[in-house]
Amino acid sequence: MLDISLRKRLPGFNVEVDLSVDEELLVLFGPSGAGKSLVLKMISGIVEPDAGRVAVANETLFDSGIGVNLPMRMRKVGHLFQDYALFPHMTVSENIAYGIGGGNKDEARKKVGELITVMRLSGLEKRYPQELSGGQKQRTALARTLAAGPRVLLLDEPFSALDYQVREKLRADLLNIHRIYPITTVLVTHDLEEAFMLGKRIAVINNGTIEQAGTQEDVFYRPLTRNVARFMGVRNIFSGKVAALEGAHLVIDNPDIGMVKAPLPPGPALSPGTEVSFCIRPEEILVIRPDRVLGKVQDNILECMITGTVGRGLTTYSTWTAGGQYRQRRSFQFCA
Repeated sequence: MLDISLRKRLPGFNVEVDLSVDEELLVLFGPSGAGKSLVLKMISGIVEPDAGRVAVANETLFDSGIGVNLPMRMRKVGHLFQDYALFPHMTVSENIAYGIGGGNKDEARKKVGELITVMRLSGLEKRYPQELSGGQKQRTALARTLAAGPRVLLLDEPFSALDYQVREKLRADLLNIHRIYPITTVLVTHDLEEAFMLGKRIAVINNGTIEQAGTQEDVFYRPLTRNVARFMGVRNIFSGKVAALEGAHLVIDNPDIGMVKAPLPPGPALSPGTEVSFCIRPEEILVIRPDRVLGKVQDNILECMITGTVGRGLTTYSTWTAGGQYRQRRSFQFCA
């Protein structure tokens, strides 16, 4: 298990992060400049925190309170960077073997062979980095990192420089690798699709602080802040006041939409008059033409007019406006 409590003050930017990560793959997700890579550097020892603590299992790697700061080589933390950092004068096998260091040569060869098989590098053992594709370089770099036997694996946007098809394969590879080598892993990304493909747990970081950490379902369907909702792809975020409580639901009054029924969120009880924010995810909007029967749809029915559509491959985004002939209120827009 990895436990971190990190504080770092930089000009115009502060990092204050507290996290616990078990033997799992946790995705540290957030926009560019949120402090994701800096957190990894403080865990691995590249950057020294101003205050805080880093511990793996029962061993303290850094503790400002008692003056502990183990050097990188003693932390057994594998850190994979975006640029792979392979040695250009070494072959694939030699790069991987470098991560093992000294010891029994037969065991080292066996471990290198195992990693070459797991990483789908068979037949490339004698090639040099300049003879490899981007995906092959990435798998070689990950194999070298795992060869050192790290207790914690840190992946800093490992697939960002690769094209879509290669990223798809490498994401699947990473899930398989984590199944074979179930070590504590923290992966940094700002790609929402990648976050949800890889992270059973997600920690959302913004401006140097964790705004929400939890299961994929919690973060996606129950965002705690407007920022988290936006980062999770929610395009329709509104404000309103609680008008009434109806069993397991509450009714929210929004000046544009009107009355909206929503499930009661976890946490403190809400009472009528409380100001709240709520989201309408595009994929949860059901479009029904005015000449069709509504059927079982009873709640949250809103008359709108489509004002525009944008095609994005298999997905089409539509912009809707309520107002004018549909509602004598000021216009607003939301996307489906």
